[in-house]
Amino acid sequence: MQTEEINVVLKDHRKVKLRFALAYPNIYTVGISNLGIRLLYELLNKPDEVLCERFFFSGYGIQPRSLESGLPLSSFDVVGFSLQHEMDYLRMLDMLSTSNIPLKSEERSRPLVIAGGPAASSNPMPLSPFVDIFVIGEVEPILTPLLDLLLYEDAKTSVPSIPGLYRPKHPTKRVYVEDLNNAYHAIRQVHPKAGEGLSTSFLLEVSRGCSKGCRFCLECFLYSPRRERSFSTIKQVLEYGIRLSRVTKVSCISSAFFEHSELKDILSHLMESGISFSTPSIRISDADEELMQLIASGGQHSITIAPETPSERLRQIINKKFHNDQMYNLLMNARRSGIRSLKLYFMVGIPGESDSDLNDLEPFLSKVISSGFRPSSIHISINPLIPKSNTPFQWLPMITKEDYDRRVSIFRSIARRLGVRRVEALDYRWGAIQA
Repeated sequence: MQTEEINVVLKDHRKVKLRFALAYPNIYTVGISNLGIRLLYELLNKPDEVLCERFFFSGYGIQPRSLESGLPLSSFDVVGFSLQHEMDYLRMLDMLSTSNIPLKSEERSRPLVIAGGPAASSNPMPLSPFVDIFVIGEVEPILTPLLDLLLYEDAKTSVPSIPGLYRPKHPTKRVYVEDLNNAYHAIRQVHPKAGEGLSTSFLLEVSRGCSKGCRFCLECFLYSPRRERSFSTIKQVLEYGIRLSRVTKVSCISSAFFEHSELKDILSHLMESGISFSTPSIRISDADEELMQLIASGGQHSITIAPETPSERLRQIINKKFHNDQMYNLLMNARRSGIRSLKLYFMVGIPGESDSDLNDLEPFLSKVISSGFRPSSIHISINPLIPKSNTPFQWLPMITKEDYDRRVSIFRSIARRLGVRRVEALDYRWGAIQA
């Protein structure tokens, strides 16, 4: 059954010059919660001569259909994929195949296939046989010249000289927005009328990039340098965005949210406006009691923290520098402020990791519980360290499946002993695909 949405754009296919299929190779609830999809949908539909419709992955072997018109991908001039993770690759190819579109670029006359997003930007090589043009970096600086290329030139055969556009065997350079205050922010965001979480929120990007330089983190290096939207700009975005998107909740988007120089002003403004809001993962070194109270006042009762490892020694190796005492103080402030539940992200397979480091989870988790969080309110997620292109750890070998399973078992055993039952671990196969 078709989901009812707000801010859907409908255009006549016969009255446009360019029909652009915006494809997200994951399910609707994941894709509609992505700010990049909302931004591109709004920007691509601004020109009268361009039409943009959305496609999502419904399952392997199922032909995707446009949400707006019900047409297949093959009815469009351009198919643009937003690739967030390596696991999107197979779903992308399946979406093309089930639409009767030749997979290999050399065997395809139309539609033109474009790929962007963090996975495509960090390493386009695995998909080079299948993609005609890659967007390397951030889309805002190159969207206008890209549309000109698509509208007025033969983009299939011409070699784009536009920085940020990569065609196999033709090098380019990564492009990024220099000043976020001058970059367009989606204000007429498309979203479902009913739903949960990010899907029905106004997605607010307060900053982009991160300056901490965790050695395993792709975002730190792919989206550098770190840039902020000013508080005054954010107020303008909220003034128009909340009204035009018809929402009562704001979800703040940022990989370094708690580094923002005007963070408390932003949260205070949201609280005083009567808007409920949610924040991303909390950076342990940046959160004090006042900040915890502001977060709780926005209606948020759960927080997420990524210590990555219970071992302070290993955190020095991955360049995630905070002391356990800082985290315990944060958690006590959170409980006093009314935060009730906690999600913790860990990874195993860090260089130099020993069983002694893994066993540090017991005193670590004991202190978490003593800070006021009941074991039943704690949720632990475990991943293997996945070496990513363009990070300092890119050439590391990935932990073996046997060793991964053994280390996860140690974590599970310790957590169970302390009464923490909600422990999930990424399937090793999916981690290996991403490596």
